[in-house]
Amino acid sequence: MVRSQVQYLHPAKWSGARNAWQVRDGLWRMGRAEWVDATGWQQMLADGVATVIDVRTPPEIKAREHDPAPAVPAAIERIHLPVEDIHHESFWQRHAPYPMHPDAYHDTMETFGDRVATAIATVLESWETGGTVLHCTAGRDRTGLVLGLMLQLPDIPGGAADWEEQARVYASGAHGINEHHRTSPIPHPYESYLEPAEFQRELEDRLASYRRFLAEWPGARVQELLATSRND
Repeated sequence: MVRSQVQYLHPAKWSGARNAWQVRDGLWRMGRAEWVDATGWQQMLADGVATVIDVRTPPEIKAREHDPAPAVPAAIERIHLPVEDIHHESFWQRHAPYPMHPDAYHDTMETFGDRVATAIATVLESWETGGTVLHCTAGRDRTGLVLGLMLQLPDIPGGAADWEEQARVYASGAHGINEHHRTSPIPHPYESYLEPAEFQRELEDRLASYRRFLAEWPGARVQELLATSRND
């Protein structure tokens, strides 16, 4: 059963950032990096962020109306590792206009498991050496996929996550982007703000799917994926 209320993560207080949350000590998740303004980047630096890992496809990386001027400090490294291939036509036909639910995670792993493995390994490596932020566009599903698998691993700082933590990690991203839709001056073309009761129903459906997916990807299987990726 999914609890009727989910305890969200601690929000990251970075000016301009949307859907930004601290996952564990030295590890954060968020939505588009382009939302962060100059003050926010300096706040990230002050919080110890050394690396920002972006798992979006190339066409998504662009300035939008109302984005602040780019102001990434030189001390913060940005790494771009798309977990999907924009040219894989059949995948996008199956998930048009884009994958937007944990139900798509199985297909993502079957189609792009090597890319996801690279993202996980890169987050792990950067997290060992300094504060790390992982993000996609909304900061919900691709970010949730990579973090969910990584948190299954027993040898990460703090050990493997239990289901309660996994639920908080995913639910925070879902809640945060829903709040963004509530306040954004630009309507999203495919999603809109859900009122609390409707959002709760949607969240319960998402979490049930997420839990089924994670049950198929215990830590040992994630370790095998990473080992196979390193040997290829």
